[in-house]
Amino acid sequence: MEYESAKQAAQRLGVTVRAVQKWANEGRLKGAYRLGREWLIPLNAFPSDKPIEEKPTAHQLMPLLTLSFVPGYCKELIESIEDSDDRAIAVAEYNYYKGRPQSAIEVAELYLNHSDIALSLSANFIYSFANLNSGKSQLARLGLENISRLVNRTLKNESDKKLRAYAVLIGCSVSTLLHQNVQDLPDIESVVSDLPKGLKVFAAYIMVHNAYLNKEFGRGVGIADGVLAIKDSDYPVPSLYLKLMKCVCLMNLKDSQGAKEAFNQINRLALSEKFYQPFVEHHGLLQGIVEAEIKKSHAEAYKEIVQMVKDFSKGWRTIHNELTESSVTVYLTTTEFAIAMLFNRNWSVKEISSHMGISPRMVKHHLSIIYEKLDVSNREELGRFLLK
Repeated sequence: MEYESAKQAAQRLGVTVRAVQKWANEGRLKGAYRLGREWLIPLNAFPSDKPIEEKPTAHQLMPLLTLSFVPGYCKELIESIEDSDDRAIAVAEYNYYKGRPQSAIEVAELYLNHSDIALSLSANFIYSFANLNSGKSQLARLGLENISRLVNRTLKNESDKKLRAYAVLIGCSVSTLLHQNVQDLPDIESVVSDLPKGLKVFAAYIMVHNAYLNKEFGRGVGIADGVLAIKDSDYPVPSLYLKLMKCVCLMNLKDSQGAKEAFNQINRLALSEKFYQPFVEHHGLLQGIVEAEIKKSHAEAYKEIVQMVKDFSKGWRTIHNELTESSVTVYLTTTEFAIAMLFNRNWSVKEISSHMGISPRMVKHHLSIIYEKLDVSNREELGRFLLK
């Protein structure tokens, strides 16, 4: 048998050396053995070579979505988590929300094949989205395939309601946000009662996103307002996602002022913790709100967000285009994409100008560049390149 070093295996698998060493130590790389302080890994070995016996969870799903904390004190919350594995997943989440995808990946990949289903679901969810930021669509697909397998296997176990709810939440999230088909998923509404409070808020976010996709914008706003009004305490991260999706629905109702007011309720958490990633994920759907509300008042934050949008959008659109056989463009700047989205939704030049705080002449200038870049001549042709 031929062997390679842990470093060589890491390069081949697209992970860190630390991940390879952990898998080898846990017996997940068949035939690996330690020589002194180094691990020797059989050529072409994969962590899936040894089946993992999955077991019921003793852990939280996505701790920062689950737990309540005061904005500005997220680090203190993470440090207070007693279980080391839950704390590690929280660190991966924290780095993801702050736009540090590689740091999130390095932690999450250690748990991709963990026997505890909640840890594995959390890790693969973070890993998939973080790899979109890094432009590694193949590794994002690995995480998505793991999620599909975990969800389908967990749904066969009818006895554990909490695990079933976790699996449905993650499966529906992937299906909704990335158009990734996860087979035989029940409606997310059927498991909400079995989720902890913070995850109930995130489940509402997925419901509002589905309402948006079905063009039920008023219903989406109603769901968001209802959940935000009755939650017992503040769950900042899922509330951030829910409020952003409320903004998206308001924009599609052409309630620009209402959308901006809702958006500005979000800034306390996002700016105090520098959790810019949710803005990045929804940038195109927000249709210019980020430019209108953050660009002038928080210039440095806006610069960071724009760079993150470029990285994430390219990876997300690559996955989206492959899965849906469509052609969402990767060639427009963040401002151009926002204007193109508004124009495609039948906003007039005057309405776009008022919403984004730029002159009608500048809107027309951007539209001419958009048409030239995409080689289109009207709204109908433009729609082929934009999010539906």
